[in-house]
Amino acid sequence: MHTELGSKEFWDRLSTEPGRLAAEVCLIDTTKLDATLQGHASLHAWVIAAHESAKIEEERKKWEVTKARAKAYIGSVGTVGDRQAAVEMTWEVQQAQEALFAVQEKRGALRAMADALVDRKDMLIQISAKQRQERGNY
Repeated sequence: MHTELGSKEFWDRLSTEPGRLAAEVCLIDTTKLDATLQGHASLHAWVIAAHESAKIEEERKKWEVTKARAKAYIGSVGTVGDRQAAVEMTWEVQQAQEALFAVQEKRGALRAMADALVDRKDMLIQISAKQRQERGNY
């Protein structure tokens, strides 16, 4: 893997190119199968932990959106429809909503990566069994 887990580059790439990053994280290097097998559980645990942290962050951002809307309602006037439209158009609500979308994208990418790592585990088992069989060590 070229990008170190948890580095600034990792988080930047998670936002800009999640698919490519996930492919790198889930890559199976058959020339280093033992090392890949040994590191798989910790890699999967790290991604799951990051995903859980992102879920918590998402809930915090939802709360920020709720608070921004509540503050905007305090100063709004007009009909209910007018007030709702005015609230949604405030800079504070839009910024909070954008932050929520960003963390939802992050959480989604981490979830996809975690799911792919489950498939990776199955592939590692199959590749390992095939190599043992080819060597006659089965």
